[in-house]
Amino acid sequence: MTDTKSTDDVTISREMSSSSSKTSSLEKEIVPVNRSIKKKKPNSVSKSLVGLCKIAAKHLPLVFGVYAMGYFNFSIAWILGIVGITAATDQWRKERNYRMSTARASAIYDDKDVIMARVSDLPSWVFFPDFDRAEWLNKILKQVWPNVGHYVRNIILESVQPGIRESLKAYKLGGFKMEKISLGTMPFRVGGVKVYDKNVSRNEIVMDMDICYAGDCDIRFSVKGLKGGIKDFQMSGMLRVVMKPLISQIPLFGGIQIFFLNSPSVDFNLIGVVDVLDMPGLNGILRRVIIEQIGAFLVLPNKLTFTLSDVVSPIAVKIPEPSGVLRVRVVEAKQLMKMDRVLGIGKSDPYAIVTVGSQEFRTKTIYNTVNPKWDFYCEFVVHEGRSQLCFLRIFDRDETTGDDDSLGKATVDIYSIAKVGKKDMWVTLEDVKSGMIHLELTWFSLMDDPVMLKMHAAETQSLGLSSALLIVYVDSATSLPSARTSSKPDPYVIVTAGNRSEQTSARMRTCDPTWEQALVFLVCNPESDDLYLKVMDQKTGGELGMEKITLVSLLTLPEMELSHQPLSLKNSGPESKLIVSIRLKVMVPGQPMEGDDTILDTGDFATEPPSTPPPPPPSAETVKVKPDPKPDVPVGNDTQNSTPAPSAAASDTVSLSGISERTSSLDKSMSSSTNTLSVTKTSLDRESSIRRRQKGGLPPGVVSQVQLTLRYSSQRQRLIIVVHKVSQLPGGDQPDPPDPYVKLYLLPDRSTNSKRKTDIVKDTVNPVFDETFEYTVAPIDLPARELEVSVINRKGRFARSPLMCSCVVILGHHDLSQAVTQWFDLKPSE
Repeated sequence: MTDTKSTDDVTISREMSSSSSKTSSLEKEIVPVNRSIKKKKPNSVSKSLVGLCKIAAKHLPLVFGVYAMGYFNFSIAWILGIVGITAATDQWRKERNYRMSTARASAIYDDKDVIMARVSDLPSWVFFPDFDRAEWLNKILKQVWPNVGHYVRNIILESVQPGIRESLKAYKLGGFKMEKISLGTMPFRVGGVKVYDKNVSRNEIVMDMDICYAGDCDIRFSVKGLKGGIKDFQMSGMLRVVMKPLISQIPLFGGIQIFFLNSPSVDFNLIGVVDVLDMPGLNGILRRVIIEQIGAFLVLPNKLTFTLSDVVSPIAVKIPEPSGVLRVRVVEAKQLMKMDRVLGIGKSDPYAIVTVGSQEFRTKTIYNTVNPKWDFYCEFVVHEGRSQLCFLRIFDRDETTGDDDSLGKATVDIYSIAKVGKKDMWVTLEDVKSGMIHLELTWFSLMDDPVMLKMHAAETQSLGLSSALLIVYVDSATSLPSARTSSKPDPYVIVTAGNRSEQTSARMRTCDPTWEQALVFLVCNPESDDLYLKVMDQKTGGELGMEKITLVSLLTLPEMELSHQPLSLKNSGPESKLIVSIRLKVMVPGQPMEGDDTILDTGDFATEPPSTPPPPPPSAETVKVKPDPKPDVPVGNDTQNSTPAPSAAASDTVSLSGISERTSSLDKSMSSSTNTLSVTKTSLDRESSIRRRQKGGLPPGVVSQVQLTLRYSSQRQRLIIVVHKVSQLPGGDQPDPPDPYVKLYLLPDRSTNSKRKTDIVKDTVNPVFDETFEYTVAPIDLPARELEVSVINRKGRFARSPLMCSCVVILGHHDLSQAVTQWFDLKPSE
C-alpha cells in the first residue's frame, strides 16, 4: 500500500513538473523580445565581408542624403525630420514584431497551454472548458496540409495573381508575377467550432470556425523586375462553412460554401529588394492590395463554393441568396478629436469609411472641422443578416504625408437593424477620447412581387438610390468563335447593369467555357434599366459576342426569374450561346427580418444588446397580471430588482416581475389563490409610477438605482454596456434639480482610456440616457473585471463632491453570453 502511494506521488510530481515546464516554455515564447535576439551580439554579422557590405549598403542612402543636405545648405529641420521618420519607423517595426510573435505563439500552442500560462491571473472559481473540442479538426488539417498547399497554390495563380496585377497598375507598379508559393508545414489552427442548430434551414448545416494562421509560408514574387517576398504571413478571422443541400447519398450533402463573414485581420513582413516598401505609408500599398484580393475571393458577398454530387445542380450551391439590403446614411459627426493644431486652434479634416464584408464606401472629406456634416448614402447587399457587422471608421485626412490618423471607429450589428426595420442613432466612437457619429439605417427585405416595386420605387428613385436587386448567374457558353485563327480564345464575361460592371474570371484556351459564377447588382429603376452581357477574349481584348436584356421584361415572368436560359449572341458565331439565370428582387423598406428571437442562436456573435427600456405603464386598458411567487431579494450591492425588459412585440399578458415595481399597491389586494386577475388602470405619469415603486419595496438604505444592459461578444472580444436610465436621485425636493450624467470605469484600470460617460440630462432626478459603450476585453480576463458606475451632478451643488451615488458591478457574477438587463442599487456618496 505504501509503495503504491509512493508511486502515485512520484507520477503526480512528474506530471506537475512536465506541465510547469510546458507552461514556462509558453511564457518564454510570448515574451515580446526574443531572448535569442538579445543574446545575439551586434557585430556578429560584421565578421563576414558580405555582412559588412550589406550593412554599408543599407546605411549608404541615409549618409549620402545627410551629406547632400549639408552640401546644398539645406535647413537643419530636414535632417531632424529624417531622423524622426527613421525613429518612428523603427518603433513601428518593433511594435509589429511584438504583435506577430504573440500571434505566432497563439497559433503554435494549444488553447489549453495559452490559458494555463496565465492561470495565476484568474480567480480560483474559474473552471476550464473542454480544450479538445477542435483538436480532432486540427489533426486532420495537419495531415492534409500538403494537399491543401497544392490546391491553394493553383487558386492564387489563377484567381488572386490577376487581381493583384490589375490593382497594382493603379499605383504604376506593373509586371507583378508570383514565382514561388509554399504554405510550409504548419497549417492554420482552429480555435473554436460552433454548429448552429436553430434558425437554420433543415436542408443545410452551418458551422463557424475561429481560425488563426501564423505558419512558415514562403511566397516569392517580382514587381517591375525587383525580387521580393512575404514572410511571417498571419491571418485570423471567423470562417463560416455551409454544407447544403442535404441529400440521401454519400457524401450526404451536395455542396459546400466557405467564406469569411467579415474581413479577416492580415499581417506580414516583406523581404528582398522590395523591403523598401516595408515602412509606414508605402507599406500600405501592397498591404491594401493583398487585403482587397482576399476580400474579393473569400469575404462576403464572395464565397468559395464546391459541388460534391452530380445529383445537385451547381445553381443550388453557387447562386447567392441574400438576406436583404442595408442602406446606411452617414448624417454627421460631432466632438471629433482635434488632430491638427495651429497656434493653439484645433481642427481636423475628417472623412468616413463604411464597410460590410468586402463592400466599402467612402464619404467626401470635410475640411477644418470637428463637427462634419456628410449626408452620405450607401447600400450594402447582406447575405448573412444574423451574423454580419457594419464597420465605420473615421480618419483625419493628411494630404502632406498621406498617412491619415484615426478619429475613431464604430460597429453596428446588422441584425439589430433588421429586427426593427429602421433606426436613427448616435453611436459613440471607440478607441478615442471623444466623438460620436449620427447614422440612419434602413433594412430592406427582398420580395418577388412587382406590385411592391410600384409602391416603393418612387421614394428611392428620387434620391438616385436602388429599388431592386438583380442576381445574374453566368453558367457557360458554347461554340464561341476564335479571336485568332492560330489559337482558341481565353473568354470571360462582362456584365453591366446601370452604371456598374462586373466580370467573371477567364477560362484558358476554350470555345466552350464553363464559369458557374454569380454576380449581384443593385438596380435603381428596373422599368428603364437594361442588362448587358458581353463575352470578351483576354488575349486580344476583342469581343466574342454580346446580348442585351431589358429588365422590365422580367417583371412579367413567374417569380421574376429567368432560369437556365440559352441566349443567342450578337456579333458572334451562328451557333454561339450564352447560358445564364437571372433573378430580380424588389427591395421593400422597413420590413423586419423574419424569425423567432426566442430561438435565435446567435450565441457569441450578437454584438448589440437591446437598448429599449421597459414599456411605460398602460393607459386605460385591461392588463392581465400574474402574481410572482418568488419576489426579488437584494443581494449586496449587485442586486437585480426586475427581469429583463419584454420586447415591443410582447403580449399584453406579462409577468408581474416586469411591472411589480409600478403596481406594488395592487399586490396587497391580490389573493394568494388567484392565478390571474384583470385590472383596469387609468393613465399614470412617470413620476407617480416611480414614487409608487419606491414606496412599495426598495431595500432599506437604497436611494437610487441604475438600469443597465450588459453583453459580451466573444467574436469581437467586446463588452457592450447600455446605460438606460437612473431613478430617484437625491435632490428632487430642491428648487434647482441636479444635472446628472453617468461615468463608467472598467476596473482595475482608472486611466482616461477606461473612462466612458454619458451626455448630461438637465434638471431631473430621473434621467433617461439610452447610450451604448464598449470595452475591448479578452475572454480570459472578463471574469476578473469589475464595472464602476458613478452618477455625477454637473451643477456641483453638493457640499463635498459632485458625486451623487455609485455602485460596482462584478462581471464574473453574470452570464454575459446573452444580453442581461437589470436594475442595480446605487449607494449614496458619503
